Amino acid sequence: VTYDMSDDLMLYGGVNRGVKAGSYNAPLLGAFYGAGGPGSLPYDEEVLTSYEGGFKATLGDGLTRINGSVFYYDYADYQAFLFVGVGGVVINRDADNYGAEIEIQSSPVPGLDLLFNAAYFDATVKDVSLRNGSPLPSSDVDPTYAPEFQATGLIRYAFDALGGEIAVQADVSYSDEYYYNLRNFDADKFDSYTVANALISYETNGWTATLAARNLGDERPGVQGFDLATLCGCNEVAYRAPRYYSLSLRKDF
Repeated sequence: VTYDMSDDLMLYGGVNRGVKAGSYNAPLLGAFYGAGGPGSLPYDEEVLTSYEGGFKATLGDGLTRINGSVFYYDYADYQAFLFVGVGGVVINRDADNYGAEIEIQSSPVPGLDLLFNAAYFDATVKDVSLRNGSPLPSSDVDPTYAPEFQATGLIRYAFDALGGEIAVQADVSYSDEYYYNLRNFDADKFDSYTVANALISYETNGWTATLAARNLGDERPGVQGFDLATLCGCNEVAYRAPRYYSLSLRKDF
């Protein structure tokens, strides 16, 4: 449902239902027995009921756009991926997610572009056991790779010079900590991070030269991880590239 409050403001809302088909897990030994043996081979379909509402606004004769939304997702038999031993299985658990997002784009003066977006996300996967047969009670956990808060900002300014166009750009992104294992062990958590980048480019006659600096603060956040504690008492983790600089030349035909 949409409703135009004015030429510059639209409200919307909706309720949707979707189904994701079930299937079968591969009987890999570590995951197979750690998740429940033969009973863990099939997993059921996932049913999602989503509720969402928001707005789209334009300000300053179109120079600024603001979009915002809130949502709630109610999952029945959510298909969660659980890494066990040296393999993984999909398990069915109920889950719910809710959150909010906002995005702002603005070009207040010629050549200047501003961008900001932020998202808040609170999600829970219910009744996940530590391990098949564990005496410890099941608990509600965070889904994997799901930080509670994320934000990104960008500023870019382009101007004519030296017979072409010069552009200067900087951006920064932030992410809260998050888990890469559904069981939410402290050893399976990536820390929060802030990453900043910058570049300057010169374009003329279809040629573009760009000098860029990435990860200026030399942050080393993890991007992917595997809990191999039952195999070697260790974790395997891939990290973001360290600070680096690049110079590129491109020709558009």
